[in-house]
Amino acid sequence: MLIYKVRIKGFRNYKDVEISLNNSSLIIGSNNVGKTNFIYALRLLFDRSLSENDLDLLDSDFNAYSHSDKVEITAYLRDIKEDCLLSEFKGNISEGKLILKYIKERNKDYILQAGFSERTMQELQSRSYLRRLNMQYVDTNRNLYKYLRKERQNLLLSSQELLSENEKNDDKTKTIEIQKNLDSINDQISSLNYIKRALENVNDQLSSLSVENEDQRVQFVAGHNDAEKMLSDVALSYSSEEGPLTLGGDGRNNQIYLATWIAKQQLKKAPDHVTFYAIEEPESHLHPHQQRKLAQYLTSNLNGQVIVTSHSPQIAEIFKAKNIIRLYFKNKYTKAASGPSDTNIKDSFDAFNYRLNTMAAEVFFSYGVFLVEGVSEVIFYKALAKENNIDLNRLNISILAVEGVGFKPYINICKALNIPWVLRTDNDVFRDNKQRCYYAGINRVIGIISDCKLNYTVPSECDKECKKWNSETVPSDIQQNNEKMRESFKKVGIYMSKVDLENDLANSNLNKSLYENYEIHPGNIRKLISKMQRRKGENMFKFIEREHQKLKVLNNDELIEPVFDIVCKVNRQVQFDGK
Repeated sequence: MLIYKVRIKGFRNYKDVEISLNNSSLIIGSNNVGKTNFIYALRLLFDRSLSENDLDLLDSDFNAYSHSDKVEITAYLRDIKEDCLLSEFKGNISEGKLILKYIKERNKDYILQAGFSERTMQELQSRSYLRRLNMQYVDTNRNLYKYLRKERQNLLLSSQELLSENEKNDDKTKTIEIQKNLDSINDQISSLNYIKRALENVNDQLSSLSVENEDQRVQFVAGHNDAEKMLSDVALSYSSEEGPLTLGGDGRNNQIYLATWIAKQQLKKAPDHVTFYAIEEPESHLHPHQQRKLAQYLTSNLNGQVIVTSHSPQIAEIFKAKNIIRLYFKNKYTKAASGPSDTNIKDSFDAFNYRLNTMAAEVFFSYGVFLVEGVSEVIFYKALAKENNIDLNRLNISILAVEGVGFKPYINICKALNIPWVLRTDNDVFRDNKQRCYYAGINRVIGIISDCKLNYTVPSECDKECKKWNSETVPSDIQQNNEKMRESFKKVGIYMSKVDLENDLANSNLNKSLYENYEIHPGNIRKLISKMQRRKGENMFKFIEREHQKLKVLNNDELIEPVFDIVCKVNRQVQFDGK
């Protein structure tokens, strides 16, 4: 069974959105974008821990901006083969498909419906189906001690139920032996002089209060007198060579919580019901390596569909790109984007996945992405934005270097997840030994536009001239068309250098500071560029460290245009207040 799609209408920050799910799905997005609200929408249909009062929504649960008086939450299921579900829903399943719907109109009772298509929906009289189909949920407020107090007995009883007769008899024998040892320990404790002395006065006072207390004396014991009660009240601790240790840091306790929770789910395996799982922000208090391991653990140790919400690039790194759902704001409503089913885009997701690392995974969490060639551009543009009072972190804008990987996979991911993007690339021109020109930068951009299916048409005169650029004689108007194309590419967010970053900086208002920094005589631009291009990243870092305040002179330069563009695109989508 798989819940492959959920539609939410009129609920909290959702006006009307469809979210596609896979067997394992990662829900990402900014704070307050609706990740928890999405999980709660599923809980209204599938979480039996919610009471009838929980299902009777408050006025604040209706979408305020659309003035909705009706909430609809619809789950679409497929591949239903389980006998328990086929029996429970009977005529509501056809070809393995089922639709479940929650409807709540303002000031009316909620309604549950089921059917195998929208036209076959029938009202359900109760939530009795939750015996056969339900959701197990772990929220962000994971209190290990509270959870153990609540679930310890259930965990132990579930384990006991799985024992064979021989194992049960063996445990009975051992419990009897434990009781004998417990009696002996308590007798020895009572014989200790300081223990006896401490309670002598207490027992004397009890005896003087009532004759009924004469044959009853209080004593200190090792927790319990009764072995059965002691075993039902065992405490959790770490075991080491030095003996039991007290439970410690929040990160380890988070791991113990989730491990205990998963163990409980595994003990509850039964053929008469189907369970899926929702876990919010499992990365809490864990360092990056353990976040990756936890993501692998969660998706491989639960027997059923898994939905995870997270803010962690390390966890996103483990999930396949096509299994990631990005929630984002648009016109005050939450929208959802994920890898579409289109074959070309799917191939791009697959191509992106093998090179997925923490830096690449940062794409998924960004409101906007600025793609550049290498690390020197990253260093420069982060400093340039800061010196011009542009807070990239506040806007959730990432500057990422493709480092020879190529721009196309990143662009396709951004398109699929509806993430605004811009890029800056070099205007490379190569000459062979016969001095024939090849305008690699222009052709690279045209290839990006074509392969990524960007909404752009190359001007006919430029396209015609592009075909001539490989010839031995360069037409005189090539440079003019080059400039036309550079300006034209900006319409789709592609910014080309006049040459490359070092040449463009050397010819900018920053050149005086560059000459001074590199100790080169003003006017010797070739020597300056040559020196800047050696160990580019290292040189850029040292220059920015010393002269970052000088970058303000570029606030009207063409170099800063892609920064302004991505900020504008993000502001349009997210509608920041500008503060």
